[in-house]
Amino acid sequence: MAISMVKRMEPHGFTLIEMIMVIVLLGILSTVLVVFIVTPFQAARDMERRAELVDAADLALNQIARELRAALPNSIRVHGSGHIEFIGTVTGGRYRRLPAPGGGSDIFVPARSSDSFDVLGKLPDFGQVVTRPPGADCGTAAGHCLSVFNTGQPDFNVYAGDNLAAITAASENSISYDRSASGRAFVTHSPQQRFFVFDNVVSYVCNPTTGALRRHAGYGLSTGTPSLPPGGGELVATRVVDCQFSYFPGTATRRGLVSLRLDLEDDGERVFLLVQAQVLNTP
Repeated sequence: MAISMVKRMEPHGFTLIEMIMVIVLLGILSTVLVVFIVTPFQAARDMERRAELVDAADLALNQIARELRAALPNSIRVHGSGHIEFIGTVTGGRYRRLPAPGGGSDIFVPARSSDSFDVLGKLPDFGQVVTRPPGADCGTAAGHCLSVFNTGQPDFNVYAGDNLAAITAASENSISYDRSASGRAFVTHSPQQRFFVFDNVVSYVCNPTTGALRRHAGYGLSTGTPSLPPGGGELVATRVVDCQFSYFPGTATRRGLVSLRLDLEDDGERVFLLVQAQVLNTP
């Protein structure tokens, strides 16, 4: 006799208590994930972003400060809080004012519009001096110019074309110049017989609207605020939201002080850096 046995299938599923326990465990795991994994990664990314902003601001401000320290004495000007202008120098030294014993020397005579003079103690970096074609304006990339006793005052203001001349030749021991294009001679001697060789007029302009800090150079001398193209020049920094440039000129015996502040922002992270540079204004 065959016996047929049928196994009864019991229904399977999750109870309410099991579902609640799973939800609680998932909540605990999510909390652990956020607190111990996601948050440290986010904090590390924020620190990395801030470090990038600090590095970018530090690089830009140190570049400006380095050029300002080598600027022509009394040539630094600030046009508003986000525009600083100056004239960069290539080299400089002291000229011969009185004839040397025994003769054979070449002295500097301010009244002469074209002449040459001996350099005392050799001219540093004379190989970097580029002669300027006749009639070319100083402050442009055409070549280098000579400046003597620039104080920034009337008749001693290089921006107005005072006390400067185009350099026509330069060696380790002498400099030849020509200022016949301007029609004016040098006004007077430098009390310490100083002269400077300068090249370009330089501006650093901050534009928070476009978020850019740009360097403009070689646009020539002007007595007022120069007209610069907003999109031109060399890009120095991005993500700029604010900048503040100020300048205290000091005196002939006390150095001037430039303060430079740059604010950068990226994805809600904002940093600012302040750099101060002392500049020598003894002409």
